[in-house]
Amino acid sequence: MKLKTFFNENTVLRVVYLLVFLFVIFNDAIYSPDTRSYIHALPYRHPGYVLFLKTFKVLFSSVFDLSVLVFQAGFGLLAVHFFFKTTAKIFNLNTLSKVIVVALLLFPFFNPLFVANNICPEGFSYPLYLFFIGSSLRFIQHDNYKILWAALVLYVLLSLTRGQFIITPLIFGVAYILKNKKHFFKKPILIKSLLLIFIPAVVVVADSSYHKLKDGIFGSTPFGFVAASGSAFFVSEQTDSHLISNKDDKAIFNLCYNKLSNENLLLSSQSNLESYSAYYDFFHNHVPPICNRTVHNLGKAYYYDKLIKTNTIESADAQAFYNIEKTCKNITLILIENNFSKWIKLYFANISHGFFSPILLILVIISLLFSSIKLLYNHKNYLLLFICSALTLSNAALIAFASHSIMRYLFYNYVLIFLIFVIIISKLIKNGIKH
Repeated sequence: MKLKTFFNENTVLRVVYLLVFLFVIFNDAIYSPDTRSYIHALPYRHPGYVLFLKTFKVLFSSVFDLSVLVFQAGFGLLAVHFFFKTTAKIFNLNTLSKVIVVALLLFPFFNPLFVANNICPEGFSYPLYLFFIGSSLRFIQHDNYKILWAALVLYVLLSLTRGQFIITPLIFGVAYILKNKKHFFKKPILIKSLLLIFIPAVVVVADSSYHKLKDGIFGSTPFGFVAASGSAFFVSEQTDSHLISNKDDKAIFNLCYNKLSNENLLLSSQSNLESYSAYYDFFHNHVPPICNRTVHNLGKAYYYDKLIKTNTIESADAQAFYNIEKTCKNITLILIENNFSKWIKLYFANISHGFFSPILLILVIISLLFSSIKLLYNHKNYLLLFICSALTLSNAALIAFASHSIMRYLFYNYVLIFLIFVIIISKLIKNGIKH
């Protein structure tokens, strides 16, 4: 074999993919703390990965772990290749940029994430995300119905697996409208725009229908506001109880507040800390005891004890998940409003943590604002910068509201941050800083 042939791009990629695949299957499956809840299809888990695991349990019960690893590794590497080839062409990447993109795409297969070895939804949602974003970029470029339908199907599967991506089609919808705003009212353009904007409603209905069939309750997967309540409780004061009118909501607030106060898990208990960055670090390291083991466990137990008197165990247990989600929604909004100054400072420390540096966060915000203005003035060559920065910032903002900024929720867009730099540098080289 000639040396030039051996170092052909596709040959190198095949060798790299093979090594990653072997790494996955020669390492054990990882059963993380969340695995059990998906295997047992608990009500607060989205249906996508639950059904995925149920299918593999039925088809490959004797070799369940290995079959999941093989699928997650194979599916993941196919998605990596598809996304790489798509972005290499659309962004016109040079050799160095290609190497960095592949490295960023393969990084989640290794420590600390191990997405293909972990029996958790990231092993399924990461490939779906890459396929969806790649397909959506192709649609924006080629404006093709078949590509759009493929992207929408991938989106539905993705959002039924990880709810954090529920709003992503709206970003592509806005990008598509800005690209075609002069022809927006032409029927094909209008239909495609409406499909992108309203497809999240299909996910909500599908998700709610799944829970109706499984749990007897027509409602979206509960836990979003339970998770979001963590930061709201952290900045709360005991006097906030006076603002809560619902009897059950007030009782649960008092139960949770007293436990958090006794265990020194409130911002007001951390008088030795001097900045909101330090307050956030404390909160970041104590999310499980604040949210999961206090708000969720106490609230769910409160409702279960009430419901079990008139319901079966299964019905009471399922309904308790939905009741505490509703209570947390009510309480969270009240606590944020009443403690907004403290909460918003914690929120910005949270989102900055996810970007590793406030400077990087500011760069992404500026990129989004700048590209939005350019698109409004018909500079369509800023469309990719808008998409990458909007996808990155919207996910980080949603995660910072709903929980804490950990790599597990944010790694999907690391490659997009690099592509933002690629776009900015290429434009500076081509047009100069004044453009």
